[in-house]
Amino acid sequence: MFRLTYKDAYHVERVHEFENLESLMLSLSGCVTLPDTTVITSLTHNGAEIYQGLLGDLYRFLTKYQNNI
Repeated sequence: MFRLTYKDAYHVERVHEFENLESLMLSLSGCVTLPDTTVITSLTHNGAEIYQGLLGDLYRFLTKYQNNI
């Protein structure tokens, strides 16, 4: 399971959970409501934090991560 945590434009913490990597990648491919400059405060996979950074860099990170799992 993947858990994505970020703060929106109103500084409200948002959490989204995804059953697998494919559903997370699919959500990112259609993500037109969040700017690339959105800061991801945490992305965890099975409870272990694997990413912090900008939303705009997350898809590229996940394509590399996908090859390692």
